[in-house]
Amino acid sequence: MVEEYSDDELEKILDKTYDWGIAFSESKYFQDLTEEQKQESEFIVMTFIEYMYSYHLLIPEEWDESGLEKCCLDTLPRKITADESYYRSIAPVLSSFFKFSGEKGFLKNASNLARKVNKIDKQIVKNFYDPGRWGMAKSMLMAAKKAGVDIENEAELTKFMDIFNQQQLADTKKGDKIISLPSSDNKVKIGRNDQCPCGSGKKYKKCCGGH
Repeated sequence: MVEEYSDDELEKILDKTYDWGIAFSESKYFQDLTEEQKQESEFIVMTFIEYMYSYHLLIPEEWDESGLEKCCLDTLPRKITADESYYRSIAPVLSSFFKFSGEKGFLKNASNLARKVNKIDKQIVKNFYDPGRWGMAKSMLMAAKKAGVDIENEAELTKFMDIFNQQQLADTKKGDKIISLPSSDNKVKIGRNDQCPCGSGKKYKKCCGGH
């Protein structure tokens, strides 16, 4: 088992599994997905592969049911700001991807992984709706999306953060229990391997954090 995170190791994993993704998109398993699932598949497979390593230190050869459950029920709902269609598609897309990878000999535990992700399908979607499972940056982004803010527009997002935090401060003075979020003056305090708050879907260090 990998003992510590390495950017080089992640790059190797992504390079290797990129070819898996291309082959998967041309397979019967992909064709059997709905149009919605097909549209979400690339992002789902990419984030699952990346987060299984980044947060659970599991390379594809070491994927197991426990790691899959933690990633799908905790890490993805906590980190990924996406529409419901993403979460609704996770189980069917990953199940098909696992079956394909097992048939090709890429994964030795493919059938067990497919069964496990199908078993927790409804819980994945349920956790998506639970604000208590969202990370700090995601909580702010979800509030911004609900307010109709274009989260890919830096100026709009910064303006929203200022207003949001002013409201947070007012609620604090009232004694209300709130989610503490950073002010725009201090920037969003987010880990280098977390999803970028701009909504790009990329890691912070590969996006705004790399500027």
